[in-house]
Amino acid sequence: MFLFFVIVFLCACSRNNLQNTKVSTENSQTEIKIIDERAANLIKYKEAIAPFFDRMQIREGDWLETFKEKGQVFEEYTSQAPTLPTKERKIIYIQPIGEFTKTQRDILQLTAEYMQAFYKLPVKLNDINPLGKVPKDFERKNPYEGQRQIKTGYFLDKILPEILPKDAAALICFTDVDLFPDENFNYVFGQANLERRVGVYSLRRFGKPDKSDKDFDLFLARTLKIGMHETGHMFSM
Repeated sequence: MFLFFVIVFLCACSRNNLQNTKVSTENSQTEIKIIDERAANLIKYKEAIAPFFDRMQIREGDWLETFKEKGQVFEEYTSQAPTLPTKERKIIYIQPIGEFTKTQRDILQLTAEYMQAFYKLPVKLNDINPLGKVPKDFERKNPYEGQRQIKTGYFLDKILPEILPKDAAALICFTDVDLFPDENFNYVFGQANLERRVGVYSLRRFGKPDKSDKDFDLFLARTLKIGMHETGHMFSM
């Protein structure tokens, strides 16, 4: 994430000659053409700090234990013309949809402030909108737990593209209802679209922040993690 932050917002860096670079992936070594001069310079910084970090380990219960994804190294990211903020589209909008307690609203405010610091972009927290009537083909009763769930496509395809501001780098929806992407999933915490710059995240499974300070901190930490993670998808990560 730090590297992404730098590539987007580093305004002055030396002009290095662009070149091919070989990077190691899980199964092979791949040669990638670096097409961004800023990225060519940042690769030096990445290589300098790499010894201070351990490689990510896939642990029991992790997403990658079940879903074998290829992944994306830094050089691949910068060479694939990622969706990035521009002068015309640089505001991250947060749109709450549903019903939220005062504590949840406070957490959304803290999330907006954290996101602004994390991505170094202006962040606007909109007023809460009601969920309204959801078409029957976009909702279901969870087959295991019985609660109401909304299909993520309702937000990603129907609601959010219609209200995406022209100056939005991304439009993030937080909702209090449980989410599912399709019939093969029990639930998801959130989902984002890599091309449309929209994403939706549910607070439903993050706990009860009103019970104690510890519960508040846990709820906040989970909200921050899912918010930063899914927003990264909207910037092609």
